[in-house]
Amino acid sequence: MQESIRRLVPPLAAVTAIVLVIVLLLVLNRPGHTSSPDLAGPAVTSPSPSAPVVASTTPSASASARPSPSPHPTAAVAEPSATASPRVTRIAVTVLNNSRRTGLAADAAGQLSRGGWPIRAVGNFTGRIAVSTAYYAPGQSEVAHALARQFSAIQRVLPRFQGLPGSGLTLVVTREWPA
Repeated sequence: MQESIRRLVPPLAAVTAIVLVIVLLLVLNRPGHTSSPDLAGPAVTSPSPSAPVVASTTPSASASARPSPSPHPTAAVAEPSATASPRVTRIAVTVLNNSRRTGLAADAAGQLSRGGWPIRAVGNFTGRIAVSTAYYAPGQSEVAHALARQFSAIQRVLPRFQGLPGSGLTLVVTREWPA
């Protein structure tokens, strides 16, 4: 009898460990659960070879809105006006995808570019950010708020945190970003 109980201990321990891991993953990945931005992971970015660091405050004449197909119904991004943030110098923005939507950062970067914002880099962010957020470096708060005023899908504007890839103004887009 004791021998049969001893043989059951290792398999029961293994099953218990697997169940605990599954429960932990479910708890940490449930909708609405966000971790501290300090725990966020790195991103893989690809620099844009022709992106200038500073641009004029008016959108280029060649900027035109192109519709893109979307598998999900989404809210429209506020189209930029020629008078949006006239006193703010637009600086290059790094755009990072923090969702499972393939190409979301590239789509968002295209929207920003059409709105007159130069793009520094596009990539992925592996941390957990609750909503689309513009992160700014010291001295860039006004520019980051101007970006958020122009694009209503940006729900928060916060100072950069340690571990956020890139430098300067960084937009981390999440799944609610309109395509």
